[in-house]
Amino acid sequence: MNEFKWKYIGLVIVLTAVIASVAIYGALVDTDDEILKKTNGIIPLVPPSFIGMASASDPIEEQETAFPELDAGISAYINTTQDIDINEIKSIFTLVEEVGDNYIYGIVPIDDWGGPIDVHVYADTTGWIVAYLQRTEPAAKIMQWTISTSTQTPDIAVISTTILKDAIFAAGDASSVWIDENEIYYYDFKFPNADGMMLFIRTRADEGANIHQLQIPTNYTLHESSYFHYIYYYNYYSNIWDSLLKVDDKVINNADTSTAGGSGSYTWYRHFGFYGSNIEVGSLHTIEISYTRIGNDSRDNGSAGVATALIYRTG
Repeated sequence: MNEFKWKYIGLVIVLTAVIASVAIYGALVDTDDEILKKTNGIIPLVPPSFIGMASASDPIEEQETAFPELDAGISAYINTTQDIDINEIKSIFTLVEEVGDNYIYGIVPIDDWGGPIDVHVYADTTGWIVAYLQRTEPAAKIMQWTISTSTQTPDIAVISTTILKDAIFAAGDASSVWIDENEIYYYDFKFPNADGMMLFIRTRADEGANIHQLQIPTNYTLHESSYFHYIYYYNYYSNIWDSLLKVDDKVINNADTSTAGGSGSYTWYRHFGFYGSNIEVGSLHTIEISYTRIGNDSRDNGSAGVATALIYRTG
């Protein structure tokens, strides 16, 4: 399920999105994954079995779990069914937030374009590993751009991983626990009623703008729409590059590279945020990403891009 073998298409079947040259995560075209075939290619959000496992007759203290559900948002998890040494996993944490007799959770930095992103990771001795963002963070932050080897001409035909998946593998490697990719599932603790997630991207590798269009069926409930906007550009005083993220011609985020100051080198900018009311169910929306030169310096070995994440309930 976690291989995410969804390829570019012109029409997203379930979300009725009209896409132009965009890699789709959640839009099924062709896959060997049996789980995806059964779900029409949408990433299901499935609650882990440790939620609500205790019976009503159990004492309250026995019903509580060590996992910090009230802090977590979008998450990836696996029950490895293997014994985990929490002291071994501890070695990959830059910050240990809490440790008990049989569990640990803390922060693991995962490399991405523009620098590492902090992922929260929980593990316990019974075999559970959960990688998650905090509920205040946008789901689009899980986009792993480093699956493209080129910052100048990013070519991502298939989104094959996320920073959450990478964090699970990092925890598995640290504790010498085998991770079965087909057993990694996703869930959003912030929106427990959500049953689907979709992630898609649009990039611009030279001067100009690219768009894609999206229309969400009226019988869906949209819980979150969020973005991960980046630009990699040449920064030389007044000769720089800039990028705008727009929805229906409204500027959602301006990379505002003019405030970076001249450095005579290539520079990263990235921003994570929410579309909010700018993306609504039933309306056809146009999302635009631009890459624009400001000044006379023509050097261009960079690009701009946006990842959009939707968290929703079908029907």
